[in-house]
Amino acid sequence: MSIIKQMDERLANMIAAGEVVERPASIVKELVENSIDAKATEINIFIKENGLKEIRVVDNGIGMDNEDAKKAFLRHATSKIKTEFDLERIRTLGFRGEALAAILSVSRITLKTRQSNSEGFFVRYEDSKLIDEGTTSLNEGTEITVNDLFYNTPARLKYIKSEFSERAAIIDMFDRLALSNPTVRLSLTIDEKLVKETYGNNDYYSLMRQVYGNNVLKDLIVFEKEFQKIKIKGYLASPSVSRARKKDISLFVNGRYIMNYGLTQSIIDGYHSFLMVNRYPLAILLIEMDPVLLDVNVHPQKLEVKFANESLLKYHIELFVKESLMSRPHEIPQNLSIIKRQEYENEPVTINESFIPRKETYVKESLDFVYNDNSNKQTEEQPEIKKIPDFSYVGTFAGTYLLFQNEQGMYMIDQHAAEERVNYEYYFDVIGNPKIVIKEMFLSRNLELTNEDLNLIKNHLNDFKELGFNFNEKMQLISHPTFLLDKDLDDAISVMLQMLEEKNQIDLKILLDNLAKSKSCKASIKANDTLSRKEIDVLIEKLRKTKNPYTCPHGRPTIIHLTYYEIERMFRRVVWWKKLLLLLDQLHQEKRCIQ
Repeated sequence: MSIIKQMDERLANMIAAGEVVERPASIVKELVENSIDAKATEINIFIKENGLKEIRVVDNGIGMDNEDAKKAFLRHATSKIKTEFDLERIRTLGFRGEALAAILSVSRITLKTRQSNSEGFFVRYEDSKLIDEGTTSLNEGTEITVNDLFYNTPARLKYIKSEFSERAAIIDMFDRLALSNPTVRLSLTIDEKLVKETYGNNDYYSLMRQVYGNNVLKDLIVFEKEFQKIKIKGYLASPSVSRARKKDISLFVNGRYIMNYGLTQSIIDGYHSFLMVNRYPLAILLIEMDPVLLDVNVHPQKLEVKFANESLLKYHIELFVKESLMSRPHEIPQNLSIIKRQEYENEPVTINESFIPRKETYVKESLDFVYNDNSNKQTEEQPEIKKIPDFSYVGTFAGTYLLFQNEQGMYMIDQHAAEERVNYEYYFDVIGNPKIVIKEMFLSRNLELTNEDLNLIKNHLNDFKELGFNFNEKMQLISHPTFLLDKDLDDAISVMLQMLEEKNQIDLKILLDNLAKSKSCKASIKANDTLSRKEIDVLIEKLRKTKNPYTCPHGRPTIIHLTYYEIERMFRRVVWWKKLLLLLDQLHQEKRCIQ
């Protein structure tokens, strides 16, 4: 007797719902994407009890006729694709025909829709069955209401997270949808309170302000690049606006929000040495490419895609991000959080007439990375924006921090971090693009490694050999590449073993970067080392010529700016008109940034 039976349609849909409908935010995503595919220019989202009681999406799209309103809930029913040819050239957000059927299997749904020059029509479903239909009053477009999510699958409710988590997930999904569709007006109302709204005016500066706040627009970097008919537009927040998690790195391909570890990591690598370890940037990347070059039919949620040549795309993204960050000066951080807790608005003040808050104006000069006495020659062929303003030396604090001043305030420079940055860029230039030339060792060298390490080397002998490392039968080192000194071998082998354990491959770029960091740290001035005035001048001159003078190779700041405004406030010399001047100056700078 046969024991294999075909599932009924309702059971199959409930299983599929586990892939499509993870939480209320998943339903918001699917319904809004359907509205966008229906050419809607305005979409309003209404949530009750974090989506478990009700999710309602109202749009002004083209609507559906009566027959399509019923077919829309059939599994694999779609208007987006018809043939295999269409599957290879998907330009819509939805196409699988699974979302509505999956949502219907775990909720109660009412759909209202009206096309131009026709009357409205509604259908109501429960337990995956049509229970009511008829005419209704409605503006042109579609309104779909999802009630009582997971009412028939109580086991799924156990996996719903806290009220705060579900609300945050819905808001985060709204932000992604808004960022990927700047021409669509969106609003989100939760429990009858308007939470977020966008204007649909195709203004990314305005959109980012609404999603992330004004602080993100400060020192925002925008770039547009193209290679092999692939267009990439990036919005990169200043390194000073960093995050503890990667979630604020957003990737969009042909208007679709995606999650891709490789591309995300390439953006992080582009910010390399601009951020401290375990800090991540806020960045938005918009990619436009021929749909033939990617496969979006990878996962039911359509959050994952495959690229025809992902390695090439990652290389260019990292390059574009790094070039954009290097191409302009960044605001020197002003870290005074402890002082800023004190407010003196109601205290008596003394007016200092000489105080006028203003931004630093940077001028252009030549760029020369050769550290010698002739490095000040200026040429019109190599213009560079001055990344550190001119200032005069004042003194040294705690034997470690060099103090400077100009009309903008006081600057503190960490002498160790500053020379570490100088040395890092020098060493990386020297060993960054090495030729693999093998140096035979006169005497074989025993490495202080565990048996586990030795076995790892044996399993990857070819990888080591390609880089110029050769071993004899006793696993003693008998040759190494010439770009490594004997004293650097132990550090290099240790880094290579760590990469093999974590990634099962050796990345030469990471190896050289770690070696440059190690060499630069050991060769740099230490804290409490006394410097002469000549040594200080030479150090600052070298720091000015680095590509990134703001941070050490590990992302720690090299320089901190204490403005006159902050100093005056500490001494209670701030008056209302000074604050007004500062506010007007900030508004002027934001306006210039937007323009």
